Amino acid sequence: FYRVFIFGTCLTVHFCNLSHCAERQLKLVTLDPHVPRSCMGNQNLLPVRDSSTKTILEGAKVVISLSSYVDGTLMARSSGFFINWDEESKVCTVLTSARLICSKYSSMDQWLGSDEYSPDATVYAHLLDKDETTVPAALLHYDRHFNIALFKVDVDSCAKIPSFSSEVTCGQDIFALGRDDDLNLTINHGRVQFKGPSMFERHYYMYTGFTTGQSGIGGPIINFNGQVLGMTNVLGMGFIPSSVILHCLDMWKKFGYIPRLHIGMKLSAMKFLDPIHVEKISRKCNIDSGLIVKEVSYGSNAENRGVRAGDIIQSMN
Repeated sequence: FYRVFIFGTCLTVHFCNLSHCAERQLKLVTLDPHVPRSCMGNQNLLPVRDSSTKTILEGAKVVISLSSYVDGTLMARSSGFFINWDEESKVCTVLTSARLICSKYSSMDQWLGSDEYSPDATVYAHLLDKDETTVPAALLHYDRHFNIALFKVDVDSCAKIPSFSSEVTCGQDIFALGRDDDLNLTINHGRVQFKGPSMFERHYYMYTGFTTGQSGIGGPIINFNGQVLGMTNVLGMGFIPSSVILHCLDMWKKFGYIPRLHIGMKLSAMKFLDPIHVEKISRKCNIDSGLIVKEVSYGSNAENRGVRAGDIIQSMN
């Protein structure tokens, strides 16, 4: 150190080893050079950058990371978000994807239902306090078909629980929030695609214009008002819309499980066809909207009633 005299006042200036200072500074969150960049730097978002950032930061308060283990070995890591908090018991309900406890993916065809799950897996929730506390998460329920899972987590306090909106339209701007393995917030921006599921995917999926990795699965899809429009549910661009989530939650609260009708058919909506194809069907069949039967299960009620692949269903009783 050395002393400097300014207007008769003695100041003592201390120097530290430069390498030591640099090492210390790298540990400061304010100077962390390794924090990843998000889509918010996109010039297309410039008109809504300020308002969207506020919405995202508010929504991020309930988005956590979860990890699952079997016999002490990491099985999966995903995101999740709080959908309820009991102030008296200090227990939060976390919604995430059942992929968190899926131990084996047997086929790309989701209709086969051949994936294997480990409901007894040890699951931890990685919270967002300053110490990034890790606490156990207890499985409340999971559903193979809808691929959702509910866990309960003990937390002392909780940010404002976001509201759900079932109004999801094609072309709508959306953000997908999640957490990476280092608990950094992940943000993706896109629009709801005018697209239907493939033959191998569940009927209820909707699609974003961006790809989500494993750690982001289970995170919320939000609109520019911060309302939850759905949950990222599969690798790639698929998400489960809020209307389906709310139906599942309602059934679970009423019955303790999620009942599902088996119609014995794979369907696709005419509206997702190219207009040229729709026009041709309209000319040939005098039908311009409905569900096209792609496949009928052998021995199902639909088959017994004469429904065949290629038929168009306009209504059901």
